[in-house]
Amino acid sequence: MNKLSQLVLVLLIFASCRHPRPKPVNKLYVPSDEAEITTLAFNYIMPSDSVFKQHLIKYKFPASETDNIRQLKSQLDTARLYVFIADTLIRLPEDYLKKQARNRHRSDKDMVKNMLTDSWAPEVIINENPGIFQLKNLAFTYNYEYMLFNRRKNLPPVFFNAGMFRMSAIFFNQNKTKAFAYIEKRGGPVVAQGYDIFLEKKKGNWFVVLCDLDWAS
Repeated sequence: MNKLSQLVLVLLIFASCRHPRPKPVNKLYVPSDEAEITTLAFNYIMPSDSVFKQHLIKYKFPASETDNIRQLKSQLDTARLYVFIADTLIRLPEDYLKKQARNRHRSDKDMVKNMLTDSWAPEVIINENPGIFQLKNLAFTYNYEYMLFNRRKNLPPVFFNAGMFRMSAIFFNQNKTKAFAYIEKRGGPVVAQGYDIFLEKKKGNWFVVLCDLDWAS
């Protein structure tokens, strides 16, 4: 086999291979404290696309329904997975953290949350001003189609809804070393969940100190 034939064969093999869809890139993304925190918050409560697919298969069909599972897997290989993002930020009362610190039951189970609310409440400033979610603050980490809820239109005939992400504004202490936000995930295998997320900045980077489940339904 000459070199030209070998090259053609390699190209044909390469063309026949199934390539994964390239990871989406948010061209609007602008690095900032808000962007880093928003992305951390999103990734904390929204599963990766691969985990979502696994959970969806288990959620929909028992292991014995092999034909249905095979068909769903085939659909998931080609269909787009959408995450919708609420346009309007959730508003919190100014005394939200203070109430959490005051009302939370003092037990060993809640010790970490109690310490954080006691520490964050006097420092972090919460205001009730309405706001809009800024897509520039979310880095696209998973292979989802990320879409603001009010822009949903012309969706493909076959797609999967991985859920809706909602959040409050991000609230900081005066020198921006501590941050707090309230976040929600709605839809998917779990109908709805709400979390308080506490973050701290160390050596120039934000870290999640605690993401505490407030409620689930």
